[in-house]
Amino acid sequence: MKFFVMAIVWLVFSFLAFNTCIKPEYCPDDGANAAAAAPVDEPAAAITNDYAIVSSLGSNDVLTGSRWAALRDKLVGEYGANPNQALDVYGHYYASEAKPADFENMGFLRAEEIKQILLRETNIPGDKINTLARLMDGSPDADPWRAGTFNWQAIEEEPVESAVIELDKNEIDILFPFSSSTKEVDPSVDAYLVKLAQRLQQTNETVVLTGHTDDVSSDEYNMGLGQRRADFVKNILVRNGAPANRITTRSRGESDPRRPNTTDANRRQNRRVNVKLSAQ
Repeated sequence: MKFFVMAIVWLVFSFLAFNTCIKPEYCPDDGANAAAAAPVDEPAAAITNDYAIVSSLGSNDVLTGSRWAALRDKLVGEYGANPNQALDVYGHYYASEAKPADFENMGFLRAEEIKQILLRETNIPGDKINTLARLMDGSPDADPWRAGTFNWQAIEEEPVESAVIELDKNEIDILFPFSSSTKEVDPSVDAYLVKLAQRLQQTNETVVLTGHTDDVSSDEYNMGLGQRRADFVKNILVRNGAPANRITTRSRGESDPRRPNTTDANRRQNRRVNVKLSAQ
């Protein structure tokens, strides 16, 4: 009798295991179970801008990619949570791309195209969307490629603009006064450069410092001024213990503005040293 009861229990267990997939990893790939086992995409809070906004080298077209809907909804949610902020839209471009009509570079054109998409598909007001350009190194690894990135900026009743502008965790801009190779007096700049020097002592990263200017003065003068600005930042880093052999300086003069040189505020944004870190 004991053997008979055990046999009945085993048959019931086997029937349930076969029909309800007690161990799903052994279930047959039959549609519903296959969908449940598929990789889960990144949650909205972790989504990057990759392939949300795409373009191709030399193309005026800016299109939305597979991640656009999630990124769009994320931006709308962030604006709804805090309407007292402005959205910086950086249009990406490469040095090999020809200058388009009516724009200083392809980055500004792409930023404007992204802004038009935002105006059509979100409730973010146009006066709270700033269009900027961002020069990318080398050439794209794939085609199409990421055409833009975004950054929120707080709007204050009496705005105090920092001389340090973070583009992402490995890239920032440091602003400079008009016609000066000495950085602006801003404690945030000093604090950033000290931390960066400490970081370089602890990692094998390299840094490229690129000096930029506004469009005042001659091309030749501005090229030299941009180089002096980059060298100035390097000297601060080295004095704080950063390895000099892992810091490269160069100048782009006035050739790659961050904003159009149409106002004093825009020119201030263009007088900068771009700091870009890379792992060796």
